[in-house]
Amino acid sequence: MKNRKVVLSKKRNVTLTLYLLDNFKEFQYNEKRPLIIVCPGGGYAFLSDREAEVVAMQYYAAGIHAAVLRYGINEYAVMPGPIKDAADAVAYVRQLPDRFCIDRENIYISGFSAGGHVAAGLGVFWNDAKMFPEYKKDLRLIRPDGLVLGYPVIDLKASTKKMDIGIKPEAKLDEIEFGQIHPKMPREKIFPVDKKAGRRFVDFEIAMNAYIFGGEYTAAQEKKYSLQNSVSKDTPPAFIWHCAGDALIFPKNSLEFAEALNRKGVDCELHLFSGGEHGIALADYRTANDYLQFYDHASGWMQMSVAWLLKKSGFKEKVMKSLPNGRQ
Repeated sequence: MKNRKVVLSKKRNVTLTLYLLDNFKEFQYNEKRPLIIVCPGGGYAFLSDREAEVVAMQYYAAGIHAAVLRYGINEYAVMPGPIKDAADAVAYVRQLPDRFCIDRENIYISGFSAGGHVAAGLGVFWNDAKMFPEYKKDLRLIRPDGLVLGYPVIDLKASTKKMDIGIKPEAKLDEIEFGQIHPKMPREKIFPVDKKAGRRFVDFEIAMNAYIFGGEYTAAQEKKYSLQNSVSKDTPPAFIWHCAGDALIFPKNSLEFAEALNRKGVDCELHLFSGGEHGIALADYRTANDYLQFYDHASGWMQMSVAWLLKKSGFKEKVMKSLPNGRQ
């Protein structure tokens, strides 16, 4: 394995860790392989290790080059910053020397939850020269050739507004502990009172969107970065999966994106698994940190995505055709 960590932006703390297969003479020598960049989720406030290296390793084991992008979060999550980080990552791997045996025509990007928003954001905005002036001479340098999206954030008005973290009725606003309290979003908006229940809940939609916009935001901003609104015929094909029981980032996100792709004639494969929860990653023992993240019914998504990627890239077919008929 060729393993290297590249700093794409020191200021924004953006890194790209590469997991590249060696070019062994014994098999598939000098064959150029597809590469997939994995963007972990975390609501733009942190980056989940459960959706990072362990996922990249599954693609690596399938003979696909992989990388993990740790894009800008917290104060660096303001749009379009993280999407520009993804563009830089795609451009970087596409320009690596031939000795790394990367198929430059088959660079894919994957994302989970907020990372799905980053990946899909590049998918819909890659040809926007105003957003990416540094690549305006050759915007195709940053175009991903396909998207693999797991329970992605797409529609910024399709996340729960009533997340129960057990806030007691007598709790004061400044005493509430929660991992996503943006300093420029009033706490009373993040933790509104439910008069019927007589206590506060988390408006996760507002809590997450505050990071995307650096505090309070307008309806126009929300619409622009609700990605189903910007799908075009130039958006790359996508493999999307989601659990129907996701009560945090609603399945509506994936359904709307798939519908928008279909309307524009863009190839899309969508898997909506019954039941399940948000953030299940590989959905088995490899990434579970509580019992609810064991969900065998959806655990096949990884192998499905590998099959989709191999078919889209043509890599498996190319290898099969190159094999001799028998031992030499």
